[in-house]
Amino acid sequence: MKRVATELVIDAPPERVWAALADFGGYGAWNPCLRRISGEAGPGAKLRITIRFGWLPPIRFRARIDRLRRNELLGWRAAFLFGLLEGQHWFELHPLDAGKTRLVHAETFSGVLAAPFLSFFSGVICKSYEAANLALKAIVEQK
Repeated sequence: MKRVATELVIDAPPERVWAALADFGGYGAWNPCLRRISGEAGPGAKLRITIRFGWLPPIRFRARIDRLRRNELLGWRAAFLFGLLEGQHWFELHPLDAGKTRLVHAETFSGVLAAPFLSFFSGVICKSYEAANLALKAIVEQK
C-alpha cells in the first residue's frame, strides 16, 4: 500500500467543513481536483466521480462510500484498470480549540500498479489535494 496525505487547519468548526464536504453537488463550483461527484453522502452510497490531477486529463470513475462518520470522516473506495489499482480516498475532520478544524485529506493506493503509479504521479496528486484543501478552506471560511 502507498499513501498520499495532506493536511491544513481551517478556521471553522468541523460541522461547517462537513457541510461543504458532504454537499457533492457543490464541488464543481469550488474544488479544482474533485470536479464532480454524483451521489449522496450516505453509508455504502454509490458515487460517480470526475477527478483532475493538475495537468492530467480528467478521470471518471465509480466509487462506493466506505467510511462515514458525520462531522468526522468521509471516504470512498474505487478500483481502476480491472482492479490492478485501487484507491481509498478520505477526509478526516479533527476539532481544534477556538472553533477550528484540522483537515486530513488522504488516499491509500494498493494493487499491482500502486507503486509505479505513485512513482510517476504522487507529486501532482499531492499538489492537487493541497489545492482542493485551500479551496475548501476559502469557501468554508468565507461563510
